[in-house]
Amino acid sequence: MERVPLDNPIRRFGQAVDLDLDFDQSDRPSLVTALLAQCSLHGDAGYWWSQPVGARSAALLRLLIETEGTRQLDLSARCSHPPCAAAFEFELSLQALAACGGDGGPLHIVFDDARCVSLRRPTGADLRDWRGKPAATRDEALGMMLATLLLDGEVRLQDEARLSAAIAELDPLIDFTVDCACPVCATPNQVALDLEALALSRLAARQRLLLREVHELASHYGWTEQEALAVPAPRRAQYLALCEAAR
Repeated sequence: MERVPLDNPIRRFGQAVDLDLDFDQSDRPSLVTALLAQCSLHGDAGYWWSQPVGARSAALLRLLIETEGTRQLDLSARCSHPPCAAAFEFELSLQALAACGGDGGPLHIVFDDARCVSLRRPTGADLRDWRGKPAATRDEALGMMLATLLLDGEVRLQDEARLSAAIAELDPLIDFTVDCACPVCATPNQVALDLEALALSRLAARQRLLLREVHELASHYGWTEQEALAVPAPRRAQYLALCEAAR
């Protein structure tokens, strides 16, 4: 499997073709694949389907860096200790997260009874296939996933907790959590973050903003969609400010 190079060029989200992406669709693996194929040097969807899930998430975060021009995420959470439940804020480095996509190699896990298993990293194609074969129960879904990913060794259903902990450690972008101490009561909190969903929501917001900008400039100057988006973002902001001042 070809590894995604960290220097694989990714352009910022904001071209006319990006307005066609449907961020409301329920098929998230297909949306991620289409988005990465459209905004990267590797425009072949098959390439992105073949990439590990962690590498796809890392590429999405790099796309967010390019698009928003920021290198950190400002997030908030609520203390999990019921008597407190205080809201607090924390920051994450986008650059550091984007560098955690993994090397694409197998995951080697050792259990307490000295059993060793090797799993390959799940890919976008795995997510697509599992989505197309809905399981009747959680155990059935887990068994199907393990059967797909197991390279060597024996895995049992009761190994789920150990497997989850090991995968979170070895491939952190798949099951990402942040350890935060509440600034009010000092209770340790473990905040789970769906980084893929977070990136997609911010890019969807960017798409909505672009549509409003095109509408404003087309209404005021009579520009086409292509003409409006061809104006560099900083200068486009100046035109939008002039439109606002003219009201």
